[in-house]
Amino acid sequence: RAEEFKKNIFEGTVSGLASFPDFSSIEFMALEDSAKTTGKESFISDFLKHHEGVRMFSLSSSSVDTTYAWLSSQGLEVDSIRDFRLSSKPAEGWSMDDGRAQIRAVDFDSVSPPAYLPRFEEDRAFNYQQMQTEWKTYFAFSRSFSKHPNGVIGIAALKIAVEDLEAAREAYSKMGLPELKENRSEHLARFKLKEHQEIQLIASKSPDDEIADFLADRGPGVFAVVFEVKNLYDTHCFLRDRMPDEALRMDSLPDRLTVLKEHAFGVQLEFQEESEEQSLLAQQLQMGPKLDEVAQQNAEGMYLKYCALCHGEDREGYAADFAPSLRSHSLLATAQSTNFLRYTIQFGRANTAMAGYLSTQGGPLEYIDIELILQWLYEESGVEEPIKLSREPVMGDMELGAEVYAKNCSICHGQNGEGVTGPALGNPMLLATATDEFLRYAIQNGRDSTLMPSFKDSLSKVEIDAVTAFLRSRASGWDVPKVDTVSIPKPENYVLNPNGPIPNFNLREGRFLPAEQLNEALEDSVRIVLLDARSEVAWRQTHIPGSFPVPYYEEPENFLKHIPKNDSTWVVAYCACPHAASERVISTLNRYGYKNTAILDEGILVWAQMGYSVQHGQ
Repeated sequence: RAEEFKKNIFEGTVSGLASFPDFSSIEFMALEDSAKTTGKESFISDFLKHHEGVRMFSLSSSSVDTTYAWLSSQGLEVDSIRDFRLSSKPAEGWSMDDGRAQIRAVDFDSVSPPAYLPRFEEDRAFNYQQMQTEWKTYFAFSRSFSKHPNGVIGIAALKIAVEDLEAAREAYSKMGLPELKENRSEHLARFKLKEHQEIQLIASKSPDDEIADFLADRGPGVFAVVFEVKNLYDTHCFLRDRMPDEALRMDSLPDRLTVLKEHAFGVQLEFQEESEEQSLLAQQLQMGPKLDEVAQQNAEGMYLKYCALCHGEDREGYAADFAPSLRSHSLLATAQSTNFLRYTIQFGRANTAMAGYLSTQGGPLEYIDIELILQWLYEESGVEEPIKLSREPVMGDMELGAEVYAKNCSICHGQNGEGVTGPALGNPMLLATATDEFLRYAIQNGRDSTLMPSFKDSLSKVEIDAVTAFLRSRASGWDVPKVDTVSIPKPENYVLNPNGPIPNFNLREGRFLPAEQLNEALEDSVRIVLLDARSEVAWRQTHIPGSFPVPYYEEPENFLKHIPKNDSTWVVAYCACPHAASERVISTLNRYGYKNTAILDEGILVWAQMGYSVQHGQ
């Protein structure tokens, strides 16, 4: 839609984006002011004087600096890296926009890019590394939210017409793209990109074929875009109702629908049905209000493979290591409104039989796999509505709580919270993920289908509050005899160890600080500021000692005036994600000119899991 067109990276142009679930996209570009494109980007206006179609295409790069170095090392001539900002307005409030370039690109020739060679673009806001390790998750969620009425789910190939196939083949090989040997000929070369995507170089077979005509009219460049669709018949019906008969061509071998270039702005559009394997994967990962049969079978299969050994084939629990029942309506209904079970599966419980199963923790499951297992557990347990619990702290007499715990709880949970037949309540990860009210609800109401009884009839409200507060106090360690109330630091106390040494951090990608380095720095009493990017409630539950909350949803000006700037004081932010909120906070600090900044790479949950010091606050 015209109203969705925005400022483009090329001066004098505007553009709109059609994005697809496989993270490919088509950008529609138009001239807004042709006078502004008469300079270094005149190739756009020159092209539009005679043609419409694909003038240039880009391949995504996680690091254009690395790409530039690689291309240069292969003897390919490329221009210098160029930086672009898409936003004409400065960022406000907390933002991932740090004020620097949003897009970085390298061209073979930025003045007149060859239409048959790619530009390489890096989107600085995109997490390429996470997409590599969580591809199924990205694919599943993108497929759920990016839907097109014509059924298109991605770009399978770009067909590029070239005059000299061997010269083009050599150039693409030097780029580091692997050539596919299938169907290789003197007229066709195919190069693999991400997953199923590819580049196809095509030379004419005869002087009067469509490729020869294209080359004579336009020169080398993108002749066709090949789309994948969910169902080719449905796509055919959709297009047939909207386009003239002469625009469409249906080929049975291969099974493909074509929109001729004369009816698609000078570029041929080809549609092919996705593979059965990919279609099945999409069905297996399909989230929704209720899992369908295929997704249910997938979730149940993962449960049986990874969870049943300890929790039982029918979720009855206690098959091994006193793993609790996962049939408990009480547990599942309270967990559905919190992150308790999600984090338990993702990160596990250190020093217990419960391992972390998230792929980034070395486990076999992606985020989407865990979400499917959770939804299956909720549905199997008959949870229709989650039991919503307050996130506010429970206040109580901790000394009384210690007495109540020793008398009523230690027989199952251990004298030091180490766990016997019940969960280890002294586990820092458990206390980092279980809110006070989550703990209190379990004590008061018990957990049906488990060994945990209800204490609402045997303990008073004061006693239940007391033991809840006592358990929360153990976040700092079970052997801490008395925990003073920890309040949010005042601005004059934001800098820890103001006379301490300056840390010497070795950051991953110049941005992410390993937990081990931060822990060593704190033990060495370095001069530092610690920012907790989560809410104040989350900070009160568990935080790194000395940190203070700077919620990403409040105005940054409330905090920035109290944080020293570029005086050798390091500022480190963390969250639980482990990067989403903290990266937003650090990017905002960078935008305001802060240089000595870092993001805790593992986040607070893994920090607690690693046994490093944590506190709770009031």
